[in-house]
Amino acid sequence: MKSELLLLLSLVFFSCGKNEILDVSSPDAKNKIHFSINEKGSVFYEIQSVGRPVLSKSALGFTLKKTDLSEGFEVLSSTTTTHSSVWETVWGQHQTIANHYNELTLHLKQKQSGILLDLIARAYDDGIAFRYVFPEQEGMKEFIIMDEKTEFNFAGDYKAWWNFADYDNYEKEYYNSPITSIGDTVNFARRPDKEERANMCNTPLTIEVSDDLVISIHEADLTDYAGMNLLNQKNGPNLKAHLTPWMNGDLVRAKAPFQSPWRTVQIGENAGDLVESNLIMNLNPPNIYKNTDWIETYTYIGIWWELHIGKTSWAEKTQFGKPLPKTRPHGATTENAKYHIDFASEHGIKDVLIEGWDKGWDDMTGSWTGYGIFDWSTSTSDFDIHEVCDYAKKKGVRMMMYHETISDIDHYEPRMDTLFKMCHDLGIKTVKVGYTGDVNYDYEKNTYRQHHHGQYMVRHYKKMIQTAGKHELLIVNHEPIKFTGEQRTYPNIMAREGVRGQEYNAWSKGNSPEHGVVLPFTRILGGPIDFTPGIFEVMLPQRKWAKFEIRVRTTVAKQLAYYLTMFSPIQMLADLPENYKGKPAFEFLKNVPTNWSETKVLNAKIGDYYTVARKERGTDNWYLGSITDENARQLTVKLDFLDPDKTYEATIYADGKDADWVTNPYPVEITKKKVTSKDQLDINLATSGGQAIAFIAQ
Repeated sequence: MKSELLLLLSLVFFSCGKNEILDVSSPDAKNKIHFSINEKGSVFYEIQSVGRPVLSKSALGFTLKKTDLSEGFEVLSSTTTTHSSVWETVWGQHQTIANHYNELTLHLKQKQSGILLDLIARAYDDGIAFRYVFPEQEGMKEFIIMDEKTEFNFAGDYKAWWNFADYDNYEKEYYNSPITSIGDTVNFARRPDKEERANMCNTPLTIEVSDDLVISIHEADLTDYAGMNLLNQKNGPNLKAHLTPWMNGDLVRAKAPFQSPWRTVQIGENAGDLVESNLIMNLNPPNIYKNTDWIETYTYIGIWWELHIGKTSWAEKTQFGKPLPKTRPHGATTENAKYHIDFASEHGIKDVLIEGWDKGWDDMTGSWTGYGIFDWSTSTSDFDIHEVCDYAKKKGVRMMMYHETISDIDHYEPRMDTLFKMCHDLGIKTVKVGYTGDVNYDYEKNTYRQHHHGQYMVRHYKKMIQTAGKHELLIVNHEPIKFTGEQRTYPNIMAREGVRGQEYNAWSKGNSPEHGVVLPFTRILGGPIDFTPGIFEVMLPQRKWAKFEIRVRTTVAKQLAYYLTMFSPIQMLADLPENYKGKPAFEFLKNVPTNWSETKVLNAKIGDYYTVARKERGTDNWYLGSITDENARQLTVKLDFLDPDKTYEATIYADGKDADWVTNPYPVEITKKKVTSKDQLDINLATSGGQAIAFIAQ
């Protein structure tokens, strides 16, 4: 017996090389990542969930400018640890978040070069994450990554929800197809931009493995690195990391010690589990601010929608080299600002966004580029920023600052500190910063110098957040780098657009009825969006040049429900003030919270329907939003999320009789009833319809 035991132990030692641990499982033992090294010293990983393969054997490694790090590795040692803690958010979908994982670290060495490389993997109950770490070491100071070889090889050709990737824009439609068809320009003729890079998609990428297994591929803690796209390798259901480059072809410029972002695989039994997951934020460092009393969530209105629908203009006198028509005057005037401030004050709305207030819009070129044209501190002749801010203060309202940089980083970044101090001194709380156009456009060479999603701009976006924090300002970004959970570390980054939002309904073929029931399970998994919901006048002015109908492709009730389904801590009431006047449904927008202590997905099917309930932070009140695609539906929801010891008054904002997004989008039926946690409700949704409910504890 003793000899048999010794033989067994020797076989185990031999099979593992040095008896290293090469896998780690989640605390509930459902999710597992396993590493292996082949005879060439190439490193691979695979992921399982409940014993089923999620990702099959997939390669790891890099190509550096002078060294190939794809083979020749040996395992020096491995260590495992367990972590369990609870932390509190400043704002978000949950007030407290459990951070419980098992961690494996593999210490690797490439035999030929002597380069040391660590792989760190964390297994959570809601997914798996891993990252690369270059420890401090002799002979490796500065280095350049020319290729990240991380693969995501799937065990089957599952259904994927994706949008086309490029290096500068996330504002794309979503498609669903088998993994092998991601980026397929033949099957998807609606592709609007033929110059987009074929066979490549953005993250988060969401994949339905089966009826009871849904995953999402993304990244977390994107710091001083290039944004990751996913390249369809066209050799099966296999994707590969494809980093956004510098203009000379470098991907990442680094200096040891150095670490990559986490490569993340969120795992759930259904799409709702992905929404409730906190994996991405858990993988980011804790909040850096000792005092967060200055950070708040709220709703706002603004001089914005009127610009997009063509009622007024960003420019004061001329735009794109032509005089403004009398039918489209300048929007950001002192008089118009005061009109919006009065409306905000009357209805308890905290901020008024004002776009087009500063000098530079008249000089912008027709391609939305410009270099050195914006002042960002000097008002147009018909707008007095000091008068407007003083007037707002007397009314209990603030101006929300807008800086359109036109991606002129060379001029904007050196001025950020001065500009943000100016905002703070004016009593401004939030700055919305836009990055339309090409980064650092070079007129002499007729080209641009950087990509929005590359390492250069990742550094800039972080510096902007840090500079804003220095002056206790909140940031909302447009044309941003994607969210990867950094709102945990810097809770003053409130929302990032990075999505085909409401504005596309104002001047293009618009967003499909399906769009709203795809975003919560794709783009919003990365972090909150600035979608700008709340349009009541959904039939919009037609443009002479348009060969299509310009309108919002939802019912009004669906616009109400968006405040629950399109998560953001700062939500715009995007329509014109006059379109809200006299509308009973406006009561919901005036009172809808923007910060939550609990979030529960009640039902969800990607691309079809979505129902979510959220508990208002600091109260016992709950709010529910339910939306559908182009199909009318009846859904039944149990109210067991309510406090069992309380009675609630439910105010229900539903699609009215005969509501239909095409023929009759306006009716909103408002009813009230008493409910408890033992009740259930039937939710009737019109085509592209919605329902919003406020449950107020009695």
